[in-house]
Amino acid sequence: MEMRTTRLERRTGEDRTATVEALRARLRGMQQAVPERAAPVPLGLGEVVQGLRAGAAHSIESRSLALACLGAALPAGAWGAIVGMPDLGIEAARDLGVPIERIALVPHPGRAWLDVVASLAEAMPVVLAASPGRVAPTDAARLAARLRQASSTLLVAGPWPGAATVVRSVRAEWQGLAAGDGRIAEGSLVVEASTSGAARVARVPLTGASPAVDGAGEGADELVA
Repeated sequence: MEMRTTRLERRTGEDRTATVEALRARLRGMQQAVPERAAPVPLGLGEVVQGLRAGAAHSIESRSLALACLGAALPAGAWGAIVGMPDLGIEAARDLGVPIERIALVPHPGRAWLDVVASLAEAMPVVLAASPGRVAPTDAARLAARLRQASSTLLVAGPWPGAATVVRSVRAEWQGLAAGDGRIAEGSLVVEASTSGAARVARVPLTGASPAVDGAGEGADELVA
């Protein structure tokens, strides 16, 4: 699959600020105003999570479910972004409902992870990012402030300090494998989800080319920071 690529490479001696400013300039053409609301979630997860609040970060500790959440949460016609997933399977993401033709990919954000995610959130309503690992509380608080200001939804594939929603994978269930030589017909993910109070269990279908949603192209742009 051919992918249109815009490279924002860091030249020798060029500081991080220049790189981030170049990224912001590239994003202005993608920016689209969207109404402030809780983003919808995939079918099944809506039984325990009443949408993903805009202006906040949400921890989705399953990559497949995080991609399905991105597909469900992105408003019609809007652009989104995926950060820090260099091995992302384009067709697999599409099968989980991600409109890949309207997704900007930043596979290697490096040390600029926080700046890249914050800049994308200023231009796009939903951003999915692989967890960068340990994050200082002060950095997480600064990013939270940027998300609130932009009313953008951040989905973190992995743990995140102070996440408004935490969804943990319990187990995956697959049908159609028979004795191990069949083809997968359908699957689901059993998860524990919490927004406040005790976690609740839900079963989320991961079936078909466009997962159903609870709540009211051919390529992707790649932004290499």
